[in-house]
Amino acid sequence: MKTRVLVAVSAALVVLRILLAPAQAQGPEGAAPTPVDLPPSPDAGTADGGVPSADDPAPYGHAAPPTEAARTAIHGSAVRVGLEVFGQYAYQNRKSGGDRSWFHVFDIPRAQAAIDGRWERARGRVVLEATRSASEGSLIGVAGDSLVLRIREAWASYTPHLSDALERAGGGLELSAGVIPTLTVPELDGTWMLRPIAPSGLEANGLLSPADVGAKARFDLPKGYGWIATAAYNGEGYTNRELNRGKNVETAIELHPLAAIKEALPLGLFASYVAGSSTTAVARADRVTAGALWQGGRLRAGATFTYAWGFAEFGQQRALLATAFVRGEPIPRVLLGLRYDHVVRDTNADERNAFSTIWGTAGYRLALPLETFLALTRTIPTTRAEAEIPGSNTWELRAIARVVF
Repeated sequence: MKTRVLVAVSAALVVLRILLAPAQAQGPEGAAPTPVDLPPSPDAGTADGGVPSADDPAPYGHAAPPTEAARTAIHGSAVRVGLEVFGQYAYQNRKSGGDRSWFHVFDIPRAQAAIDGRWERARGRVVLEATRSASEGSLIGVAGDSLVLRIREAWASYTPHLSDALERAGGGLELSAGVIPTLTVPELDGTWMLRPIAPSGLEANGLLSPADVGAKARFDLPKGYGWIATAAYNGEGYTNRELNRGKNVETAIELHPLAAIKEALPLGLFASYVAGSSTTAVARADRVTAGALWQGGRLRAGATFTYAWGFAEFGQQRALLATAFVRGEPIPRVLLGLRYDHVVRDTNADERNAFSTIWGTAGYRLALPLETFLALTRTIPTTRAEAEIPGSNTWELRAIARVVF
């Protein structure tokens, strides 16, 4: 009897040990290609086998992840957790009519917490972010105007095995569904890589959202030649529920035509098209974006143009956005950035309705997870644009800190 009990206990312990054992690295046949949007882990080592440090360059030849929280692996598992926080002090000087006024404020533009896990060819990610409970322009929300949590990302993905040769060359297909990163905004933000300074002009002007509820298929071309993807969403962004029966479809492609030449790999040509609608009015919301990008380790730059059919709730209105930016790291840890956005809110208006915004920044990476910046912003509206949005003629000086784990 004792022998049977000992055997049963031993068997149970063996099964328990197997269930709790950390996932082992898969061999060539079972390994899934690592998507470029997987946040780097400080304890995973660099590509050359070293330990990541604050002196390392930016990703070479591709965009940074849409959200970067969850760099820290839970010991002995394939699960990562982490956070990303932007904190800032801003001084604003505004002109309205003939009068000047000023305002200053401490703020937290971003506070995100994330968990990211994978098992063999499956992966899941959840990102929570803090936001003010009251909408823009309102003073009363939940418990006054408290910071409350909402879902920024919540998706599952699967990478099917297509061929060993394709995976060895860095290519592959990824299918995902849930609250997913969209295609255009994350690619431009991930090339700019100065999200603490400013979001994409597409997001800031309400032309496109960085995430939405839907499904996506992305195919990475072998040997770094780029990627092609298509996705279908509700179309209201991750901040709103679906308001009409229409669904938005987005297709994007990025090609690196000189990928065979290592020094020219960062050169990318990007194009995307979104066909869709928004709001209960089923207002047209089609956008076409095209541009050239340079995704280097120490130098990143881009110039893009977007034409929009439909703006806000006005499906007949036409708008355009032109953006040019450069981000440099002339010496390790020193970060410099310059960006210019020009948005025309209504191309058919009798009187020009447009804004021009210039950002300049200098920053320093104190440690691998911690960056600090000084940023100066100047926004110049036309007469009609200033009349529609009083106080938009501004200077802004900010001191910013960003931490990510």
